[in-house]
Amino acid sequence: MDTRKHSPSFSTTRINFRAICLVLFSVFLGFQASAQNKKYIIFFKNKAGGNPYSLTNPSSFLSAKSIQRRVHQNLPLDSTDLPVSPAYINTIKQAGALVLNPLKWINAAIIECSGEVLNQIVDFPFVENSQPLNSKLPSSVVKKLKANGTQSLDYGSSGNQNLMLGIDSMHSWGFHGEGMTIAVMDAGFQNVHTHAAFSHLFQNNKILGVRDIVANDGDVYQDHWHGGAVLSNIAGFLPGSIIGGAYNASYFLIRTEDANTEFEVECAYWVAGLELADSIGADLVNSSLGYTTFDPPGISFTYSSLDGQSFSSKAASMAAAKGMVVLNSAGNEGNNSSWGGWIAVPSDAENILTVGSVGPTELYSTFSGKGPTADGRIKPDLVAQGGSAVIADVFTASGITTNGGTSFSCPIMCGLAAGFWQAHPDLTATQVMAHLKNSGSNKDNPNNLIGWGIPGFVKAHILAGAKPILTFPFDLHIFPNPNSGKIMYIELLESTAIGDAQYKITDSKGALVMEDTIHFNLDSQRIGIELPKMRAGMYFVQIEMGGRSFSRKMVLH
Repeated sequence: MDTRKHSPSFSTTRINFRAICLVLFSVFLGFQASAQNKKYIIFFKNKAGGNPYSLTNPSSFLSAKSIQRRVHQNLPLDSTDLPVSPAYINTIKQAGALVLNPLKWINAAIIECSGEVLNQIVDFPFVENSQPLNSKLPSSVVKKLKANGTQSLDYGSSGNQNLMLGIDSMHSWGFHGEGMTIAVMDAGFQNVHTHAAFSHLFQNNKILGVRDIVANDGDVYQDHWHGGAVLSNIAGFLPGSIIGGAYNASYFLIRTEDANTEFEVECAYWVAGLELADSIGADLVNSSLGYTTFDPPGISFTYSSLDGQSFSSKAASMAAAKGMVVLNSAGNEGNNSSWGGWIAVPSDAENILTVGSVGPTELYSTFSGKGPTADGRIKPDLVAQGGSAVIADVFTASGITTNGGTSFSCPIMCGLAAGFWQAHPDLTATQVMAHLKNSGSNKDNPNNLIGWGIPGFVKAHILAGAKPILTFPFDLHIFPNPNSGKIMYIELLESTAIGDAQYKITDSKGALVMEDTIHFNLDSQRIGIELPKMRAGMYFVQIEMGGRSFSRKMVLH
């Protein structure tokens, strides 16, 4: 993720995803250490060396929730779950290397050392090989602070991006992410500890922990604004301004990205972040990061790399195999002709949800990365509002702003996924993803611009076994939208309601355009309404029925 070209003025910028990733294992073996390389990956031959950890005692290296997640989904533990041998790590430390992070899934460690020390390490009998990582040493001094404040519910400007996915219906049924744990991996979470949209997280002990894998300094709140903006779309709770889909979930904030550079070491940090998310028991992982082009010349990705087999993509698939729902943004390279407009790594990974973008009127965002993958799979999987998305302005105490990018459609989708899984806790991660895709607006004809389309909580809820309500509407849909201005249809979704509904249409300034009463019966669950002559623009449709109120936006062109 290259943020050096962007100013803090959110309203006029969009994150241009460029990042890094390790190349395939065959390439790993070909590199040689040089004086310029200070960081390396060391691969071990096995997990022996008197390793005190055993699969018969998983509680010694996995949290109770992580173990429970595996048991619930019938996912057996295997050797990839075992930590790297402490004896191997200690031996490397004694040789003079700084061990930054062990990587248990691939039985390796990220280290920092001189070339002389490296030569000694690669000769150890338990070392398989090494890989240099071009990197810039991070430098930051941070302080920990706390936040205060209480809020009450009102979607405000974030209403459209929530209503698009039926998150308002999800909330009305009592699902706000309670009991779910979400790991958010990003470039930093600047000022999250002081912005009012996040005060409820600190008051209610919803921040389970933070980890800065890049700087290893124990804090993430002063590194970069991007993660805070992303977090606001999942966890924000600022009445009248912004509310995230899973504002009552618990969070672990992980910095894996150095926003000042594009070096492949960050991919190793990203994998370390996934392993951490697994070990602490995360149910979902949100990653609004993408990897295409590197600062060092000659090692950037090409389209043929998008086959799910790159280092980070394989790690993403492994995280999914551990029972987590992994969501990754599709990237913002849709208009980048030099890249081909494709998605970014690791959004090409198998068995994850790759999230693209649409605008406020549900039309494809041209900046959103496109598929297919190099091996022919449809990507993205789903889309949410990334164009003109409402986010927290973390450079203020309580302000909000708008920005564009799949960085923001991904966490909006994550909020839906968390609430949906909360509503159906017996589902596996694979089933959660399948139901969301099958609820998509484009499920009958998925393509490589929007995948299975825009999912909806109500449809997914019913697909998962919820029974429709017989005495009042479960949900309402208006279409076509955008509308040509001739006729508007109001349809009851998955319901057999009978009775009157009062509706009114107002323009963007609140002026009443028309209002009337319509009647639904068992034979008529879709009613067409002829529209008067109306100017192009945004309109609001308010419908009252069965003691419930429904608010929808409609665009006339």
